Amino acid sequence: MKHVAKLSSNTSAAQTRRDESLRALQAELRGGAADAFLITHLPHVRYLSGFTGSNGWLLVRQRSAILLTDPRYREQVQNEVTGMRTIIVAGTTLTQGLIDNDLLRNIGMLGFETAHLSYSTVANLKKVLRPIRLIPIHAAVEELRQEKYPDEIRSIQQAIACSETVWHEVLELLRPGITEIEIAAEITCRQRLYGADGDSFDPIVLFGKRSSLVHGQPSRALLRSGQAVLMDFGCRIEGYCSDITRTVFFGNAPAKLRRVYNIVREAQELGRSSVCAGMPCSEIDSIVRGHITDAGFGDHFEHGLGHGIGLEVHEQPLLSWRNDTLLEPGMVVTIEPGVYIPGVGGVRIEDDVIITTDGAESLTSLPRELMEL
Repeated sequence: MKHVAKLSSNTSAAQTRRDESLRALQAELRGGAADAFLITHLPHVRYLSGFTGSNGWLLVRQRSAILLTDPRYREQVQNEVTGMRTIIVAGTTLTQGLIDNDLLRNIGMLGFETAHLSYSTVANLKKVLRPIRLIPIHAAVEELRQEKYPDEIRSIQQAIACSETVWHEVLELLRPGITEIEIAAEITCRQRLYGADGDSFDPIVLFGKRSSLVHGQPSRALLRSGQAVLMDFGCRIEGYCSDITRTVFFGNAPAKLRRVYNIVREAQELGRSSVCAGMPCSEIDSIVRGHITDAGFGDHFEHGLGHGIGLEVHEQPLLSWRNDTLLEPGMVVTIEPGVYIPGVGGVRIEDDVIITTDGAESLTSLPRELMEL
């Protein structure tokens, strides 16, 4: 097996990004949002501190930041986290760690992430931190993460290169009688062997009529001639995700799906060529959806056009008829129209693109023409 080239991590660039993002949050706090902001969503903790463990909170004060974690990560934080204080909380909760280490002194208003802290946790914090007021803060870190820095884009490109190498190899494994689960397992294994941290999500592999299941789970269904093969998968490198979908045909494509494929391919190309900075997410969704609707399949395209990718495989901005966020240079999003007909099958084609000042550049390079294997 050949290995995908993996660039060395640009530590200084990542640290610069973290420092700039922290300063932006702290400026918002000094503007009156709150006296401090408790970051609990692990991708956000990683984005702002570099910590990759499974248990950690980041307390951002107006002029400092403190990471709390447990003794399992005592050595890890020394290797990953610089430029801020770290505290190991032993024998108790992170909430109690805030209190025991007197980290909330002179804090009257404590912000929390509305989308990522459970009701029970908020209720407990209100109880034990009284008289501190808890202030809901919506999407502050999500907004910072939308536009990608160069080091983030490099990691996404490496993840895409890994996934694309695996896709070419997996096509050669398709044969009568192989199962969806077997192909999904090959994707996971090969991405790991080629340097991925892991899958960005469980691979979706669907044969024949099952390809109409938009997010169906691989089964023990056997591949037969004349079936569609839909594969939606990605991996993570240095935490950053790829997300690619291709639909091919094992043998001759059924006539109806051949027509559907061409419509989806045209719609996807229209999306890639039309998307640009300054465009509302809802507008690019409408452009692509309109092409599919005009072809008579609008009722069979029931999800948004795409989404942002980064440390999470689904993040802001969402390319949806419900989202009027303006696209900006540096955002990395998917363009993934699909048509799904129960009892017949489905087609989805997905690329990862970066928004530029004058349009968009596709980061993925897999073929898009109809393939009959």
